[in-house]
Amino acid sequence: MSGIAGLLASIFTGPLVKEVLAVIERVQKARLDRAAMEAELKRAIAAELALLATTEIEARRDVIVAELRGESWLQRTWRPLVAVTFAAVIVFYGLILPIAVDWFGAPPVRIGDTLLGWIMTTVNIAIGGYIGGRTLEKVARSFRAS
Repeated sequence: MSGIAGLLASIFTGPLVKEVLAVIERVQKARLDRAAMEAELKRAIAAELALLATTEIEARRDVIVAELRGESWLQRTWRPLVAVTFAAVIVFYGLILPIAVDWFGAPPVRIGDTLLGWIMTTVNIAIGGYIGGRTLEKVARSFRAS
């Protein structure tokens, strides 16, 4: 019995086991290093995206502030003028034109769905930009006041 037990003991404590354990340790360390590198890469990407977003917001703010401080009345008021123009387009195509067609028998103006979609997308972007610009102006004003 001591022969088999001795053989098993030498197998489990011998150089083969030590080599296997060393390989397992290297593999485990490589996995941990890889996980650490992946985590660091994710943190770096998140930090870079946050920096880009901050830079973009600051650039937009600078444009709006430059427009507000402009000397020309057109430079200061182009956003409200565009918003009023687009509101007039919506009222014309959504209210006046259908009434004119129904009540007065005017020939209907057929514009393609693509053109109407483009007009509405442009209106949404313009009005959204105007509202966003006004919000940034109010925030900047509150920061200056405090």
